[in-house]
Amino acid sequence: MRRNSPDNRYLRFGFFALFLVLLQIISTTFLFMPTFAGLFFTYIVLNISNEDNFFYIILSFLYLGFYELSRGFFLFSYVILFILYYYLFDEKIRNYFKCKNCILFIYVVVAYIGHFFINMLIAYILNNKLPGFSFEYFYYIAFDFVVALFVFRGKV
Repeated sequence: MRRNSPDNRYLRFGFFALFLVLLQIISTTFLFMPTFAGLFFTYIVLNISNEDNFFYIILSFLYLGFYELSRGFFLFSYVILFILYYYLFDEKIRNYFKCKNCILFIYVVVAYIGHFFINMLIAYILNNKLPGFSFEYFYYIAFDFVVALFVFRGKV
């Protein structure tokens, strides 16, 4: 039987990849444009067990890798953070907190503050200059949390 419409999965995947490239360009160009690293980290944590979203998770990790490279962080520090957080703390936090918005806030905070501490640890081990902490982190956390409330409304 002939189908009249293209396969929507590939079309959505292509638009998602294009959106990530444009978002990376815009967030690198403009200083106060949020990077949405917390939003993509939250997406990865919430959807890691869903096999249908495998390619979206890979694209999200690639986005976070480009974020690390463009901001001067160590490469794969988000992968290290995800492995540590998911296997050590995620189940405990989901069982301890019943407030869905609180869990989203924790995900976003872990994405930024945990990433900062992982980079500090790697810089200390490699005897490099320690990364600086700025108030942009608080702005990014607040903005990502508000966006995460709308995007992940019933998915926690």
